[in-house]
Amino acid sequence: MRWVLMFLVVFSTPSYGLFAPRVGVEVIVVDEFSKRVEGAEVIGTFLGVTDFSTDNARTDSNGTAAVAGNSFFPVGIVARKIGYYPSGSEVNTKEIVDGKEYFRDRKVTVVLKEKRNPIPLYAKRYSGEIPVAEQWVGFDLEKADWVAPHGQGFRADVQFRYEGYANSFWDAKGELRMRFSSALDGILDISDKVDKASKLLVPHQAPLDGYTNGEQWWGLSMSGDVDEKHRPSPRKHYVLRLRASADKDGALVEANYAKVYRDIRFFFKTKKGGVAGVAFDYYFNPTPNDRNLEFDTYRNLFRDLPHDEQVREP
Repeated sequence: MRWVLMFLVVFSTPSYGLFAPRVGVEVIVVDEFSKRVEGAEVIGTFLGVTDFSTDNARTDSNGTAAVAGNSFFPVGIVARKIGYYPSGSEVNTKEIVDGKEYFRDRKVTVVLKEKRNPIPLYAKRYSGEIPVAEQWVGFDLEKADWVAPHGQGFRADVQFRYEGYANSFWDAKGELRMRFSSALDGILDISDKVDKASKLLVPHQAPLDGYTNGEQWWGLSMSGDVDEKHRPSPRKHYVLRLRASADKDGALVEANYAKVYRDIRFFFKTKKGGVAGVAFDYYFNPTPNDRNLEFDTYRNLFRDLPHDEQVREP
Protein backbone atom coordinates (compact mmCIF):
# COMPACT_ATOMS: atom_id res chain seq x y z
CA MET A 1 0.00 0.00 0.00
CA ARG A 2 2.85 2.38 0.84
CA TRP A 3 4.39 1.92 -2.62
CA VAL A 4 1.03 2.55 -4.28
CA LEU A 5 0.68 5.86 -2.41
CA MET A 6 4.23 6.86 -3.32
CA PHE A 7 3.52 6.05 -6.99
CA LEU A 8 0.43 8.27 -6.93
CA VAL A 9 2.33 11.16 -5.30
CA VAL A 10 5.22 10.95 -7.76
CA PHE A 11 3.22 10.74 -10.95
CA SER A 12 0.53 13.20 -9.91
CA THR A 13 3.17 15.90 -9.40
CA PRO A 14 3.25 17.89 -12.65
CA SER A 15 6.47 18.44 -14.62
CA TYR A 16 8.92 17.64 -11.81
CA GLY A 17 8.49 13.90 -11.22
CA LEU A 18 11.06 12.67 -8.72
CA PHE A 19 13.25 15.77 -9.08
CA ALA A 20 12.21 18.39 -6.57
CA PRO A 21 12.98 21.98 -7.60
CA ARG A 22 15.86 23.75 -5.89
CA VAL A 23 14.82 26.66 -3.70
CA GLY A 24 16.65 29.02 -1.39
CA VAL A 25 15.56 30.77 1.79
CA GLU A 26 17.24 33.91 3.12
CA VAL A 27 16.80 34.02 6.89
CA ILE A 28 17.08 37.20 8.95
CA VAL A 29 17.44 36.52 12.68
CA VAL A 30 16.52 39.27 15.15
CA ASP A 31 15.91 39.49 18.89
CA GLU A 32 12.72 40.70 20.60
CA PHE A 33 13.78 44.31 20.07
CA SER A 34 14.37 43.79 16.31
CA LYS A 35 18.15 43.88 16.74
CA ARG A 36 20.00 41.63 14.28
CA VAL A 37 21.57 38.53 15.88
CA GLU A 38 25.02 37.52 14.66
CA GLY A 39 26.33 33.95 14.94
CA ALA A 40 22.97 32.18 15.15
CA GLU A 41 22.79 28.71 13.61
CA VAL A 42 20.13 28.37 10.93
CA ILE A 43 18.92 24.94 9.80
CA GLY A 44 16.73 24.41 6.76
CA THR A 45 14.92 21.11 6.16
CA PHE A 46 13.95 20.40 2.54
CA LEU A 47 11.50 17.62 1.66
CA GLY A 48 11.42 15.82 -1.66
CA VAL A 49 9.00 13.06 -2.60
CA THR A 50 11.16 10.17 -1.41
CA ASP A 51 13.87 11.84 0.69
CA PHE A 52 14.89 14.96 2.56
CA SER A 53 17.99 17.07 3.11
CA THR A 54 19.18 19.75 5.50
CA ASP A 55 21.35 22.80 5.00
CA ASN A 56 23.08 24.73 7.79
CA ALA A 57 24.47 28.25 7.93
CA ARG A 58 25.38 30.91 10.49
CA THR A 59 24.15 34.46 10.47
CA ASP A 60 26.64 37.15 9.54
CA SER A 61 27.16 40.53 11.21
CA ASN A 62 23.89 41.65 9.62
CA GLY A 63 21.97 38.73 11.15
CA THR A 64 21.48 37.07 7.76
CA ALA A 65 22.04 33.49 6.60
CA ALA A 66 21.03 31.61 3.45
CA VAL A 67 20.08 27.93 3.10
CA ALA A 68 19.09 26.00 -0.02
CA GLY A 69 17.87 22.57 -1.05
CA ASN A 70 15.44 20.61 -3.21
CA SER A 71 11.87 20.63 -1.96
CA PHE A 72 8.28 20.20 -3.12
CA PHE A 73 6.91 21.12 0.29
CA PRO A 74 7.16 24.04 2.76
CA VAL A 75 10.70 24.42 4.08
CA GLY A 76 11.22 24.04 7.83
CA ILE A 77 13.49 26.73 9.26
CA VAL A 78 14.97 26.64 12.79
CA ALA A 79 17.25 29.27 14.31
CA ARG A 80 19.14 28.83 17.56
CA LYS A 81 21.96 30.36 19.56
CA ILE A 82 23.33 29.87 23.06
CA GLY A 83 21.55 32.26 25.40
CA TYR A 84 18.32 32.25 23.36
CA TYR A 85 15.30 29.99 23.00
CA PRO A 86 15.12 28.16 19.63
CA SER A 87 12.58 29.51 17.19
CA GLY A 88 11.30 28.28 13.86
CA SER A 89 9.18 28.97 10.84
CA GLU A 90 7.63 27.09 7.93
CA VAL A 91 8.23 28.75 4.57
CA ASN A 92 6.01 28.02 1.59
CA THR A 93 8.04 28.35 -1.61
CA LYS A 94 5.27 27.31 -3.99
CA GLU A 95 2.88 29.66 -5.73
CA ILE A 96 0.31 29.06 -8.45
CA VAL A 97 0.01 31.49 -11.35
CA ASP A 98 -2.59 30.90 -14.05
CA GLY A 99 -3.00 27.33 -12.86
CA LYS A 100 0.71 26.54 -13.07
CA GLU A 101 3.04 25.77 -10.14
CA TYR A 102 6.16 27.84 -9.57
CA PHE A 103 8.74 27.46 -6.81
CA ARG A 104 10.41 30.69 -5.69
CA ASP A 105 13.24 31.68 -3.37
CA ARG A 106 11.94 33.31 -0.20
CA LYS A 107 13.01 35.61 2.62
CA VAL A 108 11.85 35.14 6.23
CA THR A 109 12.51 36.79 9.59
CA VAL A 110 12.89 34.64 12.73
CA VAL A 111 12.73 36.15 16.22
CA LEU A 112 14.89 34.69 19.01
CA LYS A 113 13.80 35.30 22.60
CA GLU A 114 16.61 35.78 25.07
CA LYS A 115 17.03 33.48 28.06
CA ARG A 116 16.84 36.17 30.73
CA ASN A 117 16.48 34.48 34.10
CA PRO A 118 15.11 30.91 34.09
CA ILE A 119 14.14 29.96 37.64
CA PRO A 120 12.77 26.93 39.51
CA LEU A 121 8.97 26.82 39.61
CA TYR A 122 6.29 24.38 40.68
CA ALA A 123 5.46 23.08 37.19
CA LYS A 124 3.18 20.17 36.46
CA ARG A 125 0.79 18.57 33.99
CA TYR A 126 -1.99 17.93 36.46
CA SER A 127 -4.84 15.52 35.76
CA GLY A 128 -7.12 14.17 38.46
CA GLU A 129 -10.62 13.61 39.72
CA ILE A 130 -12.75 16.37 41.17
CA PRO A 131 -13.62 15.01 44.63
CA VAL A 132 -17.30 16.00 44.73
CA ALA A 133 -19.93 17.45 42.42
CA GLU A 134 -22.02 20.59 42.91
CA GLN A 135 -19.71 21.93 45.65
CA TRP A 136 -16.82 24.38 45.59
CA VAL A 137 -13.50 22.60 46.19
CA GLY A 138 -10.17 24.40 46.69
CA PHE A 139 -6.97 23.41 44.87
CA ASP A 140 -3.45 24.18 46.12
CA LEU A 141 -1.01 24.75 43.22
CA GLU A 142 2.04 24.40 45.45
CA LYS A 143 0.89 21.01 46.72
CA ALA A 144 -0.80 19.94 43.46
CA ASP A 145 -3.69 18.64 45.51
CA TRP A 146 -7.17 19.46 46.76
CA VAL A 147 -7.46 21.18 50.12
CA ALA A 148 -8.65 19.30 53.20
CA PRO A 149 -10.72 17.24 53.72
CA HIS A 150 -10.33 16.07 50.10
CA GLY A 151 -6.53 16.15 49.89
CA GLN A 152 -3.27 17.40 51.35
CA GLY A 153 -3.58 20.96 50.03
CA PHE A 154 -3.19 23.85 52.45
CA ARG A 155 -4.26 26.98 50.52
CA ALA A 156 -7.12 27.26 48.04
CA ASP A 157 -5.35 29.10 45.23
CA VAL A 158 -8.34 28.43 42.98
CA GLN A 159 -11.70 26.80 43.62
CA PHE A 160 -13.54 24.51 41.21
CA ARG A 161 -17.18 23.48 41.03
CA TYR A 162 -18.45 20.80 38.64
CA GLU A 163 -22.03 20.06 37.70
CA GLY A 164 -23.17 17.69 34.98
CA TYR A 165 -24.23 14.22 33.95
CA ALA A 166 -23.03 11.39 31.72
CA ASN A 167 -25.86 8.96 31.07
CA SER A 168 -24.28 7.63 27.89
CA PHE A 169 -21.74 8.61 25.25
CA TRP A 170 -24.32 10.71 23.39
CA ASP A 171 -26.14 11.96 26.49
CA ALA A 172 -23.51 13.85 28.48
CA LYS A 173 -23.15 17.47 29.49
CA GLY A 174 -21.05 19.25 32.07
CA GLU A 175 -20.02 22.66 33.33
CA LEU A 176 -16.86 23.50 35.25
CA ARG A 177 -16.62 26.77 37.17
CA MET A 178 -13.56 28.39 38.72
CA ARG A 179 -13.33 31.24 41.21
CA PHE A 180 -10.67 32.88 43.37
CA SER A 181 -10.16 33.18 47.11
CA SER A 182 -9.15 36.86 47.27
CA ALA A 183 -10.78 39.95 45.79
CA LEU A 184 -7.48 40.96 44.15
CA ASP A 185 -6.77 37.52 42.70
CA GLY A 186 -7.60 37.06 39.05
CA ILE A 187 -7.03 35.62 35.60
CA LEU A 188 -5.66 37.24 32.44
CA ASP A 189 -6.06 35.67 29.01
CA ILE A 190 -2.71 36.02 27.19
CA SER A 191 -3.61 33.89 24.16
CA ASP A 192 -2.93 36.86 21.87
CA LYS A 193 0.63 37.08 23.27
CA VAL A 194 1.53 33.50 22.35
CA ASP A 195 4.52 33.02 20.04
CA LYS A 196 4.05 29.55 18.55
CA ALA A 197 7.35 29.79 16.68
CA SER A 198 9.41 30.08 19.88
CA LYS A 199 10.22 27.48 22.52
CA LEU A 200 9.10 30.12 25.05
CA LEU A 201 5.42 30.45 24.20
CA VAL A 202 4.51 33.47 26.33
CA PRO A 203 6.25 36.58 27.74
CA HIS A 204 8.93 36.08 30.41
CA GLN A 205 7.00 37.92 33.13
CA ALA A 206 3.41 38.09 34.34
CA PRO A 207 1.78 41.49 33.71
CA LEU A 208 1.31 43.76 36.70
CA ASP A 209 -2.38 44.44 36.07
CA GLY A 210 -5.29 43.61 33.77
CA TYR A 211 -6.58 40.64 35.79
CA THR A 212 -10.27 39.71 36.03
CA ASN A 213 -11.61 38.48 39.37
CA GLY A 214 -14.94 37.25 38.06
CA GLU A 215 -16.01 33.63 38.05
CA GLN A 216 -14.88 31.65 34.99
CA TRP A 217 -16.66 28.71 33.40
CA TRP A 218 -16.15 26.05 30.73
CA GLY A 219 -18.73 23.75 29.19
CA LEU A 220 -18.81 20.43 27.35
CA SER A 221 -21.75 18.75 25.65
CA MET A 222 -21.92 15.75 23.36
CA SER A 223 -24.81 17.46 21.57
CA GLY A 224 -22.56 20.42 20.80
CA ASP A 225 -24.77 23.14 22.32
CA VAL A 226 -21.93 24.97 24.11
CA ASP A 227 -20.61 28.08 22.38
CA GLU A 228 -16.96 28.10 21.31
CA LYS A 229 -16.02 30.84 23.79
CA HIS A 230 -16.66 28.50 26.72
CA ARG A 231 -15.33 25.25 25.28
CA PRO A 232 -11.85 24.24 26.52
CA SER A 233 -9.30 25.01 23.81
CA PRO A 234 -5.58 24.19 23.50
CA ARG A 235 -5.17 27.65 21.94
CA LYS A 236 -5.97 29.41 25.23
CA HIS A 237 -3.27 30.40 27.73
CA TYR A 238 -3.57 32.34 30.98
CA VAL A 239 -1.66 34.12 33.72
CA LEU A 240 -3.04 33.96 37.27
CA ARG A 241 -2.56 36.36 40.17
CA LEU A 242 -3.04 34.49 43.46
CA ARG A 243 -2.76 34.83 47.25
CA ALA A 244 -3.15 38.58 46.88
CA SER A 245 -3.31 40.87 49.89
CA ALA A 246 -4.09 44.59 50.13
CA ASP A 247 -3.30 47.53 52.41
CA LYS A 248 -5.94 49.46 54.34
CA ASP A 249 -6.76 51.47 51.21
CA GLY A 250 -7.34 48.36 49.11
CA ALA A 251 -4.14 48.67 47.08
CA LEU A 252 -2.25 45.51 46.15
CA VAL A 253 0.62 44.75 48.54
CA GLU A 254 1.59 41.17 47.81
CA ALA A 255 0.69 38.42 45.33
CA ASN A 256 1.97 35.25 43.70
CA TYR A 257 1.83 34.52 39.97
CA ALA A 258 1.29 31.46 37.81
CA LYS A 259 0.72 30.61 34.16
CA VAL A 260 -1.51 27.97 32.57
CA TYR A 261 -0.86 26.51 29.13
CA ARG A 262 -3.61 25.16 26.84
CA ASP A 263 -6.63 26.03 28.96
CA ILE A 264 -8.40 24.39 31.88
CA ARG A 265 -9.70 21.08 30.54
CA PHE A 266 -12.21 18.72 32.07
CA PHE A 267 -13.86 15.42 31.23
CA PHE A 268 -17.08 13.78 32.33
CA LYS A 269 -15.90 10.66 34.14
CA THR A 270 -12.65 8.87 34.79
CA LYS A 271 -11.93 5.16 34.56
CA LYS A 272 -11.97 5.07 38.36
CA GLY A 273 -15.62 6.04 38.31
CA GLY A 274 -15.21 9.47 39.87
CA VAL A 275 -17.57 12.40 39.49
CA ALA A 276 -15.48 14.14 36.79
CA GLY A 277 -11.90 15.05 36.07
CA VAL A 278 -9.91 18.24 35.49
CA ALA A 279 -6.57 18.75 33.76
CA PHE A 280 -4.26 21.72 33.24
CA ASP A 281 -0.56 22.42 32.70
CA TYR A 282 0.60 25.05 35.16
CA TYR A 283 3.69 26.86 36.44
CA PHE A 284 3.53 28.45 39.91
CA ASN A 285 6.08 30.90 41.33
CA PRO A 286 6.08 30.55 45.16
CA THR A 287 8.01 33.80 45.75
CA PRO A 288 5.64 36.69 46.61
CA ASN A 289 5.74 39.66 44.20
CA ASP A 290 8.08 37.87 41.79
CA ARG A 291 6.38 38.05 38.40
CA ASN A 292 9.06 35.98 36.67
CA LEU A 293 7.46 32.92 35.01
CA GLU A 294 10.45 31.86 32.90
CA PHE A 295 10.83 28.23 33.95
CA ASP A 296 14.15 26.41 34.24
CA THR A 297 13.15 22.99 32.92
CA TYR A 298 16.05 21.32 34.77
CA ARG A 299 15.03 22.65 38.21
CA ASN A 300 11.41 21.78 38.87
CA LEU A 301 10.38 22.35 42.49
CA PHE A 302 8.22 19.22 42.19
CA ARG A 303 10.60 16.31 42.67
CA ASP A 304 10.45 12.91 40.96
CA LEU A 305 7.32 13.54 38.91
CA PRO A 306 6.08 10.65 36.76
CA HIS A 307 6.95 11.05 33.09
CA ASP A 308 3.41 11.98 32.03
CA GLU A 309 3.21 14.77 34.66
CA GLN A 310 6.42 16.52 33.63
CA VAL A 311 6.36 19.76 31.64
CA ARG A 312 9.13 20.33 29.10
CA GLU A 313 8.46 23.88 27.97
CA PRO A 314 9.91 26.92 29.69
